[in-house]
Amino acid sequence: FILTCFGLGLLMTVVFAMMGIYNGLVVEALAVARAPAAGLWVVEAGTKGPFAEASNIPPDTRDAVARLPGVAEAGAVNYQNVETGHAGRSLRLYVIGYERGRPGGPSRIAEGRALDASHFELVADRKTGLKVGDRLQLGRNRFTVTGLVDGVINSGGDPAVYITLADAMSLQTELAPPAERVQAARGATSVKSASVAAVIASLQPDADVQFLAATI
Repeated sequence: FILTCFGLGLLMTVVFAMMGIYNGLVVEALAVARAPAAGLWVVEAGTKGPFAEASNIPPDTRDAVARLPGVAEAGAVNYQNVETGHAGRSLRLYVIGYERGRPGGPSRIAEGRALDASHFELVADRKTGLKVGDRLQLGRNRFTVTGLVDGVINSGGDPAVYITLADAMSLQTELAPPAERVQAARGATSVKSASVAAVIASLQPDADVQFLAATI
């Protein structure tokens, strides 16, 4: 009887551990997608973006979505993986660009404040190891950490940082100096075009989601 109870106890321990690990993986994998609390996602046609595959749509799509009946607010967002260095160590970050005052930004600031300036500020997840006031190099520019959030990581386990959409699009399109000199010599201004990954819409309570999706 004692051995049976011991065996059942071990079995239950394994079951609860598996449930905890599975639920933890699901929560982490969906953390970025759930953070904006979106009523509707607008992505590139024919893709499963912006997380499962690449999605690129014109930035002015947000204006078209915002004008639709039933849409309370709409905001354009951008997602990209960036690797940089800080304090002698390498950081792999999931950079989220959003429009201040519109859907897509951090829902709750755990420490510090949200973005106030139009450029060169960021809000980071605590798992980055960054602190309020730290300065971080992204692309050609240095950003100041103004706030921290909890539990915003992508499905690959990379912690997220939030910057303004303008900074994110600049980071997306800027070229390394050697490549830029080559393009200038060829007479080309740029080889990359600015785009956003998705438009996030928050809906009014009486909105018909299926009708809106079909219209878009």
